[in-house]
Parts: sequence; C-alpha cells; structure tokens
Amino acid sequence: MSDHNVPFGPPRVHPAVDAVGDALDAWTDKFAIGDERLRAARFHRLAARVLPDSPRTAVELLAQWTAWLASQPIPTAYADLAAVIEGSVPADEAAPTVIALVDLWPRTAVGMSLAWRRRCLQHVRDGSGLFAYDVVEAVCRTEIPVGIAHSTSWKAICAAVGELTEWCEVAAPTGQVQDRVQRLASAQLDLLRHLHACHPAIYAPVLEIAETIGAMPGAYLAWLQELDPGLAGSLP
Repeated sequence: MSDHNVPFGPPRVHPAVDAVGDALDAWTDKFAIGDERLRAARFHRLAARVLPDSPRTAVELLAQWTAWLASQPIPTAYADLAAVIEGSVPADEAAPTVIALVDLWPRTAVGMSLAWRRRCLQHVRDGSGLFAYDVVEAVCRTEIPVGIAHSTSWKAICAAVGELTEWCEVAAPTGQVQDRVQRLASAQLDLLRHLHACHPAIYAPVLEIAETIGAMPGAYLAWLQELDPGLAGSLP
C-alpha cells in the first residue's frame, strides 16, 4: 500500500484457481451444503482474486468461508457461528451447514489469540460485516493488534471497503463512490502514519491485511463481471 495508491486496478488471479475450485466443490459436497446455484457462483474465483499471492491452502479456506456464508441467510449463519464459537452446538441436532462450520471454524481459529476470538464473537453477535475481515486475518495467519483493530483509521478502512463492495452491485452515485474512495485513501494514510511508529514485527502483518482488504472491492467487481447476471442477482 503506497501513500498514493488505492488498489482498484484489474486484480490478478491465483495460479492454482482451478485446483482451488475442485477442492471447494469437494468440501461443499462432503457436507452437503452445495447446490447448482452455489457451484455456479464459483466462489473460488473470488477468493483467488482476493489472495492472488497467498498459499493455496489460504485461498481454499477463504473460498470455503465465502461459500458457507452464501449458503444461508446471514442472520442464520451468524446465529450458527455464535453457537459454534461458544461451543454450544449439540452434534446430533446439527444441520449440514452447522456440521460444515464445525469443520471450518477450528481450522480457521487455530493459532489465533483469545482477543481475536472474542472480537469475532462480538462482531457475530452484533451482526457486523466486520467478521469478514476477521476471517481474512486468520486466513492470512496474522492478526491485527487490539489497539489498531479499534482505531479510527482501521474502522474507516473497513467501512469504506464495505460500502464500495456493496456498491459493486448497484448504480451508486459517482460522487458517493468518489467520496468513499477518498475516505479509504485518507484512512490508509492515517494507518501508515501510525504504523511508521510501530515495531516492524507489527508493521508488516498489518500492512498485508490492510492491502488485502483494500483490494477486495476490485476483486469483488471482477468476480461479479464473470457471473451470469441472473445468478449474481440471486446471491446473498
């Protein structure tokens, strides 16, 4: 993330994208959460655009999360998430999506701190889209320090990215889009100024996550443009 760069250029695609797609199909079939609509959405291609340089396992994990979240209404998904995170799911009564989550959550949360897990749970309870960025941290096997995660600049980056991503599906007024892009750029600069005063061990991981999140609207738009228009309109 350079001081003057907002990453909305054509996103690159991970070279193992086809293998990631095969792995995603196998995973959704294993837990019986896939259908033709979900398979046709090719969520592996979205994950491969968000993480073009990451290990293949990271791309596969992000693709699984994306497909799982799209397999049901978000309120239902978040209710299941809260139950699994808190360990209150009776295995003999679990739906296929919950059984899939019982597989997905431990592989995601392994190695992450208690503070990160608490932050995830709070975002889930609040019904916040910030949970998606928590997943990106875990997929990238890094973590945003508490002070930065709760900072004004970090919240501004996430808010701007969230709105820009949503607007990929609608004809948002140009002025509003430009305003959010400017807010994102300003928040990125604020974050950079803050990071310059931090230890390098903190600087690099935060920068990686910030760049990944900042590139998500462009990746999402490119993925949407690959989809059949009728299918795009039916996705959550």
